[in-house]
Amino acid sequence: MNGALDDPFKLGLQEVERLRQEAKVIIVDIHGEASSEKTAMGHYLDGRVSAVVGTHTHVPTCDHRILPGGTAYCTDLGMTGPYDSVIGVEKDLVIQRFLTGMPARFETAKGDPRFAAAVVAVDPETGRARSIERMLLGEGDLKGF
Repeated sequence: MNGALDDPFKLGLQEVERLRQEAKVIIVDIHGEASSEKTAMGHYLDGRVSAVVGTHTHVPTCDHRILPGGTAYCTDLGMTGPYDSVIGVEKDLVIQRFLTGMPARFETAKGDPRFAAAVVAVDPETGRARSIERMLLGEGDLKGF
């Protein structure tokens, strides 16, 4: 997060303060590449928001927890899509790209659908999280989707 970009911590806090005027329950999705970025944002917003969850890497982490200030946290919820893949793309296409260094048109993989999420219970009066639980529904759970 270096360079001439706006500071996501500063802008995030400004938005949280604006939203706090309208809502007690605030959920932040940080779409970041590095786990350190997501973890830092979680701690920065701890006690100010109900939950901070990370996305982007497509790989679910198992670090669901309530931070000391009452914010539910997870570094990455994971991917909703085909798990028999490379982040949702047909495996062979991605492997060929790595082997040859040549660009290839990616196609969404088929089969083995999964739904990754988290369920957060929040006290509606305080906006503080009571619990956070991982949810990963597999192919047997998603018949017809």
